[in-house]
Amino acid sequence: KSAAELALIRESCKWAHLAHMLLQRYTAVGKTETEVSLQAGQEATLAMMDTIGPLYRAQSMWSSGPSAGYRGQIGRNAAIPHALANNVTFQPGDVLVTGAGCPMWGYNSELERTMFVGEPSKDQQVMFQHMKAAQEVAFWAMKPGVKCSEVDQAVREYYQKYDLMPYWKHHTGHAIGLRYHEGPFLDTGDDTALEEGMVFTVEPGFYKPELGGFRHSDTVLITSDGIELMTYYPRNWEQLVIPV
Repeated sequence: KSAAELALIRESCKWAHLAHMLLQRYTAVGKTETEVSLQAGQEATLAMMDTIGPLYRAQSMWSSGPSAGYRGQIGRNAAIPHALANNVTFQPGDVLVTGAGCPMWGYNSELERTMFVGEPSKDQQVMFQHMKAAQEVAFWAMKPGVKCSEVDQAVREYYQKYDLMPYWKHHTGHAIGLRYHEGPFLDTGDDTALEEGMVFTVEPGFYKPELGGFRHSDTVLITSDGIELMTYYPRNWEQLVIPV
């Protein structure tokens, strides 16, 4: 990506962060995913328009302005990696998998977090920590010259070490820019070498029906010696609990 392209992706990350912050703030027991997503997206969009003004262009087929929501990954359906929004009402004990973004002149970012309605159980805390650790494995593996397949393989080795493969459903991540999902992919079948200036999502996840779904997604930039996290939302479970 060029410096101009990276500037647009950084701007996207900033407004996705705001939308997600509002999503977390407004989520509460008894509310529905539809009303919370609408409130967060509308408020974030109005703030963005007050800041950028009428020059803003989304250049997107899907949305204009920042948005955040759950896409139905709530409660039992959190264990479905790509569930469907169903106007679910939040309940105590729900595991929540979020998604936030904001198109900027055609460029996109991705921010996802796993949150909890009330304090998670010990088993959920363990699975959450495994998810975070798997993402860290990917972060440490990513640098120029490393193959995309090698990043995914490093994550899979972590899964295998802790007998987590039964809860694996998808590859580690994908490039992002003009397309929300674009190649190359952090997948064992993609031997593309990472290069400085590439931008990827990193999102290994675990999905266990009796516990929920566990996935963070961060947008990262390949630098000369590793990565830079372009998204910066809190990542620890203690910071991602909805009060009951």
